[in-house]
Amino acid sequence: MLRIPQEDAESIRSLCGSAVIEELHRRAGGLGWTELSLRRPLWTVRGRSYTGAVLLAADVAPPPWQIIVKVVPDGAPGREAGALTEALDAVPEFARRHLAGHAFPPLRLEDGRTVMFQEIAGDSLRDTIPAGSLDSEETARVAEQVVRGILTEWNGPGLEHAVPEEVTVSAFLRRELDDVWTGGGSLHAFGRSLEVLEPSPPWLYTDGGRLPNPYLMVERDQSALPDPTVRVLRGMGHGDLHLDNILVPMKEKVTQAHDYRFIDLCTFSKKADLGRDAATLLLSALVPHVLHEQPPDQRKALLRFIVDPDARHRARIVPEAAQRVEAVCATARAAMSRTRDAWDVQFLLSLTAGALRFTTYTDIGAAGRRWFARLAAHAMGQVLVLTGEAGTGVSPAPDPGRDSFALAGFGEAGTAAPGGATGFVPDQGPRRRRWETRSGPRDDRAVIGFGPEHTVVVVDGTGGVHRWTVDGGPLPGAGGRSPRLRLGHQALVASLTHSVVVARPRELEIVHFPQRGGALRSAPVVLPDAEHFLVTSGGDVFATHDRDLLTVRDFESGTVIESISCPPSLASSALSIDASVVAMARSRDVYIHRRGAPLVRTTANSLPRLRSGWLKALIPDPGCQLAVSPLGSHVGCVTFEEVVVWATDDGREVYRRTLTDRESREAMGAKRMRLVCTETGTLFWLRRGRLSTPTVDGGTQLRQSGMYNDIAISRDGLLMAMLGSEGRIEVWDL
Repeated sequence: MLRIPQEDAESIRSLCGSAVIEELHRRAGGLGWTELSLRRPLWTVRGRSYTGAVLLAADVAPPPWQIIVKVVPDGAPGREAGALTEALDAVPEFARRHLAGHAFPPLRLEDGRTVMFQEIAGDSLRDTIPAGSLDSEETARVAEQVVRGILTEWNGPGLEHAVPEEVTVSAFLRRELDDVWTGGGSLHAFGRSLEVLEPSPPWLYTDGGRLPNPYLMVERDQSALPDPTVRVLRGMGHGDLHLDNILVPMKEKVTQAHDYRFIDLCTFSKKADLGRDAATLLLSALVPHVLHEQPPDQRKALLRFIVDPDARHRARIVPEAAQRVEAVCATARAAMSRTRDAWDVQFLLSLTAGALRFTTYTDIGAAGRRWFARLAAHAMGQVLVLTGEAGTGVSPAPDPGRDSFALAGFGEAGTAAPGGATGFVPDQGPRRRRWETRSGPRDDRAVIGFGPEHTVVVVDGTGGVHRWTVDGGPLPGAGGRSPRLRLGHQALVASLTHSVVVARPRELEIVHFPQRGGALRSAPVVLPDAEHFLVTSGGDVFATHDRDLLTVRDFESGTVIESISCPPSLASSALSIDASVVAMARSRDVYIHRRGAPLVRTTANSLPRLRSGWLKALIPDPGCQLAVSPLGSHVGCVTFEEVVVWATDDGREVYRRTLTDRESREAMGAKRMRLVCTETGTLFWLRRGRLSTPTVDGGTQLRQSGMYNDIAISRDGLLMAMLGSEGRIEVWDL
């Protein structure tokens, strides 16, 4: 007779139905149980479950045993019990170390569901976590161990006798994508939404190159695209090895990367594509880095680094993303060194199939799905390069510079122009206050910015760093020191790494904040002279300028990336977060540098003369403030006379108006002044501590309490932070 506490029986009944309770009572004698109780509080797996299975942690006796009760739905997930048995028997030594086995034989319910009784991975629920919950460095370390284990331990014995299989690229992709490709479904629907399927352009012109349409590569008999034959290896494969299907034990709070365990093996196969698990692992590890649209240069650098590693791309890639790519790709290449060339092609095909599959995951958002579609095209393009097919079946570009991805929806939204075009939103503003605190530094020289993952960072006038999560949780910072910073906004917060740069007399100081806490300072970047300044915009990179050059630098050590000539009598400068767009101005001329495009020269102070005689006598050659939107779509300028906004795709003017007398007077100043620009072209102007939107006719003063010392917007343009007097910090949704 099986005894189940009433509260536990009710929990099982509510979660799984009465049939599970009845079957447990009916089979208890055969299993040898007299008691079953659930762990309290009720345990649920941290991470994700894509099969709809219900998991419960339970204690059974005799003998006392801690197990996982898993109720698996009918259909494809229902084969998990048999697939797990097959995996346990295939390579016993690997299974013993890295799979969670059956504690008791599974039960089959009349409604088609299966009840499994599994051992607990890592022997403890409390000290075992999914790899997706680890920090970036630990995730990379686990990924390296997993990839090495898959290829050398799980598949090592089988590879000694393996013979590669010859298959066409289209046949390989159809086999890998069978369940999401056959009969249409979400993969087809997303392809149609991108306008690269039905009708289907065979070649896509994007990221400065020509790439094959990955959707057409899955079809048969596409004469417009080559379909080379390749050699692939098959072997043991989990089939869905995302980060949350890998559990990692902790010992004394230290991750035991080598003791990883796989769960959810319903897609296990002995004849799997050998690259699928490594590709799925890499793609899932990159999801956090591609959820939002990236600047074109950064996006291209990451895509190319994945499919054709090149150290030159590193400066434009988030270090954590590069670390994850290397952990998977370099480890796999080393493990498959005896068949390296063939492996490179097979892994690219696995990436193509995996990336197309990821476009069906709606929870990663439209930007993430577009990124994976791009990756599929880049990976397939590299397959054609490696197989010598890249030059065949070429269709001419419809028109010079066309980007089929952007036109079809793979890219970002366009900018606006007067006369009916969309995109320019002059009155965008803060909508909802997300967080507020009065614990910031009371320093009128402090500046504010957003770090990675929407962290909020304040740098005070001594270079001291204060950090919070976007919801107000405190993070480790660093104290300041003498000498104080230069006058003005002479500090900048990195948007991709937990770093800041501050300008001291004749040198720059870069401070890094590792995940494990503490502060690390790089060697100072020596400035040549007292007229060398920090440009206080950017984020992925930063810049300095003197009379002759604006120099773009990386946040790791201040190393020079590129230099741009400054116009004579430089009055102001600003750059996008990745420096793909740089704006510089002298008294009346604004120069917009766009990477890979012609220089745009335009006019800021278009009025023939200043309206006030005393102002003209005081400042005969008016200056200005510049701002570039984070992704570089717009450049904004405020002078003592006018406010102007340009779209950077062609330098066209989208907004211009004359300032009011009051605005002109308040435009003169140094402290509590800042201009920022959003991707919609809206300008936010902080002048003498008061915040306004000058892109609304007549200017709109925003309601605020007290005075602001500084403002900032996040790299994705979704948040704004204000640093007020007396230590007040506010974060708003835009």
